[in-house]
Amino acid sequence: MIKIFAVTGVCALFTAICPHALAQDTSSLRSLPHPGPSVGARSLINLGNAGLLQPFFSNQKFGAAQARMGSARFAYGAHSSDPQKVDFREDSNILITPVNLMLELPSSVGASYLRINGARTASDSSPHSLELEGELYHGEIEFLHLPNENVMWGVGVVANNFESEDQISGTEVIRDSLGLRVDYLHKFSDHWGMAARGLYVWGETENRVYDIPTRYGTSELRKKQGDDRYYLQADVVGSWFGNDTSWLPQGTLAHPRIGALYHHSSLSPTSPQLGNIELPKETGVNGADEEFGLAWAHFRLQKAPQPTPGLQWLPSATLGVEYEYENALDELNNEDTYAVLGAGITATMQGHGVFLDYKRYQGLQGDRENNVLVAGVTLSF
Repeated sequence: MIKIFAVTGVCALFTAICPHALAQDTSSLRSLPHPGPSVGARSLINLGNAGLLQPFFSNQKFGAAQARMGSARFAYGAHSSDPQKVDFREDSNILITPVNLMLELPSSVGASYLRINGARTASDSSPHSLELEGELYHGEIEFLHLPNENVMWGVGVVANNFESEDQISGTEVIRDSLGLRVDYLHKFSDHWGMAARGLYVWGETENRVYDIPTRYGTSELRKKQGDDRYYLQADVVGSWFGNDTSWLPQGTLAHPRIGALYHHSSLSPTSPQLGNIELPKETGVNGADEEFGLAWAHFRLQKAPQPTPGLQWLPSATLGVEYEYENALDELNNEDTYAVLGAGITATMQGHGVFLDYKRYQGLQGDRENNVLVAGVTLSF
């Protein structure tokens, strides 16, 4: 199962809130006559111009890490039950439909927001040794504070409900989880900033395998175990306007991005049940601890938002490369380097927006081919 969460177009959305969205030195906005953009809007515009809102809002990297480990667990289980199965390529299509709300709160210093996000993810894979279909519901509620126009931090809770099934074997995986998330964004120069996050998620994973033959007939195998995870991610993002440089087309906005993540799963011992029989204790498919690390370099070019609150159409394109520097479960699919190609479009007006974003993840060895389409809406109040 591929679990990827994404929120794109948000950077362009906030830079289109007011007529002065393109101002890189937002200190001049303090002299605007009323009614003008709020302190929060000005701060989000500044961080959006810096390219920091896209990695903040997007859960794509977090979802990709969970997906790779989840697919590998399925593969280990299928290979253990039938060693003749060796074709564990990842070849999936993913549709994500997020809804995002940003509610500005009263604040005596700087600005504060309540961010509410909900998303449904549906995915299916082409039949190889596995044919996975799944569905996931994801929600976040986070308090954000911006003490000044260059800094934002946040604290919130996340919740997930996930179900996936291998259509070939009938094996099911069900996982419910609840966790905490912290974020920190900082624009530290005219052209560079950083976005970092950390999560700790408590969860329980249940595996169900049906129609297992025994001497008494067929039985069902069930296994429940604690599955706690922590996750760290950091991005350094640049921002350049084509109107201010000689190496970009006029009317464009470029965001080079370099980042890395680290994911760790801790699995508790459990005793599987085969019908009414308790089997010996076990942990994970390859031990109690699972590690995953990914690094990336992307370049995103979009149409620069214009200084108007009216309707705008903002196309974008992304090119990048990603490398897995750690994967504890890569024995059956050791595809560690892949290219990323993407294109999208955002329609914004009066601080609200709808967006479409497509990305193709192409393994250089041909063992990973994922298509991700995000179609969502963002509303700000």
